[in-house]
Amino acid sequence: MTFFAEKVNVFVYLWYNEVKHCYSSCYSSRYQYPIFQDGEHFMARQEISRTEIFENMPPYRAILTLAIPNVVNQLANVVYNLADTFYIGRLNNSSMVAALTITAFLMLILTALSNLLCIGSCALIASALGAKNRKKAEDIALLAPFLALFTGILITISTLIFRRQIALYSGASATSLGYTMEYQFWVICLNSVPMLCSTTIGAGMRGYGYSKYEMYGITLGNLLNIVLDPLFIFGFHMNVAGAGSATFVSTCVSMLYFLIMAGRMQKKHHFYSDLSSFCFRKEYAFEIFTTGFPAFLHSLLASVTNTIAMNIFKSYSDAAVAAIGIVRKIEHTFGQMIIGLNQGVIPLISYNYANRKFRRLKDVQKKTQILGCAWGLVALVTLFAFARQFVLFFINDPETVRFGTPLVQMYAFIVLTMSYNNNVRTVLQALGKKRQSSLFSIFRTVGLYLPFLFLLNRFFGFYGAAFATIAADLVGNVFAWFLLRSVYRGIEAESGESFSA
Repeated sequence: MTFFAEKVNVFVYLWYNEVKHCYSSCYSSRYQYPIFQDGEHFMARQEISRTEIFENMPPYRAILTLAIPNVVNQLANVVYNLADTFYIGRLNNSSMVAALTITAFLMLILTALSNLLCIGSCALIASALGAKNRKKAEDIALLAPFLALFTGILITISTLIFRRQIALYSGASATSLGYTMEYQFWVICLNSVPMLCSTTIGAGMRGYGYSKYEMYGITLGNLLNIVLDPLFIFGFHMNVAGAGSATFVSTCVSMLYFLIMAGRMQKKHHFYSDLSSFCFRKEYAFEIFTTGFPAFLHSLLASVTNTIAMNIFKSYSDAAVAAIGIVRKIEHTFGQMIIGLNQGVIPLISYNYANRKFRRLKDVQKKTQILGCAWGLVALVTLFAFARQFVLFFINDPETVRFGTPLVQMYAFIVLTMSYNNNVRTVLQALGKKRQSSLFSIFRTVGLYLPFLFLLNRFFGFYGAAFATIAADLVGNVFAWFLLRSVYRGIEAESGESFSA
């Protein structure tokens, strides 16, 4: 707990100073920046800084400038998920851990809706800025959070009505059903509105090139969750409900931060259209949905197929379900670095594509791939070498450890195999290639993963079914290469420059 307290203190200090800096910039810019004596010149200076990142900064530096805050966001989300599993694992109850595992895959539906709005709005804002259409960027930045609010309310109503049926469909057994319903009530039913609103506002800031503000808000909520988890779980003896309620409270605090920062950034940079002149434009809503649809489809298909997988795994035991949940959280800890890296460069790719800087676009994509593959090798070595220790960190149940140790060694390869196809899918989304990106998601999930899941489970049992993810990635990477090559040939014809996948 001392370690967590130190981290929280450091973060709060940095976060406070950033908000203080933003506040003083809004209201006292002439004292903070004596060269610029009014808000208009200050805003112009900030715009030049963003343009420098998008257009002129060396590729590796630009990638890291935009991607590192998003990587931190992804890792912060993983850490809070790990915290829930870690603290519940201290109770050595595999049914409780299984409840968290089952709900984690339901959370993919919430993540899918978040991707629909966040990736769609982020890419369109950056694209509009690249095309020098700032009014469109402002309209989309304001429209997306309202869409998030409406979507969150629909999810809350739906899960309140069908909570038991959802838990059973997700793979809950007789022993884990009660725990699953408790956890789902907090992290899905109540958490939908603040989670979707927070991520959408943050994505708008990322679309403008200000990823660090998104990072501060997401990390604030997740660090608070880590602090509240032991208090609610052990101090208030709430067990699974304690983990869920800690998540809900933390997300509400994160949303409050984003609302405050949104007001500050509006005064400072005019991120949003004026409410008095704003009107709902269905063509912009359609663009957000269609641009984010491939990411939504991928996460939705992942949720459905993982629910099918959970129903297969639960036929072995609750310990098997707990093991697969723990191992996937371990793998996600490393894999989210890849996802954060690729999603972080979406504004960079969208901006340069709209600005017709195709050579820079290609350079950014290639260097992002190199960074992803390098991290995949690090993950492979680390997970394979310390497989048993990783499982024991979460739970000391002998049967769960027996299932989990070989799984960690197997899943050590996933971060490497996923790095290429995740990069391709994200690039296609950033380029607005909705059909190709959706086709790839369907082919990889429905055409590859599900057949592998049933076949390998039939012939090789539990570990065969678990290997289906790696098999689908390996074959999917070949398809992704041909798909990306086809897209680059189209860009080559448009620009007269030579590209190769």
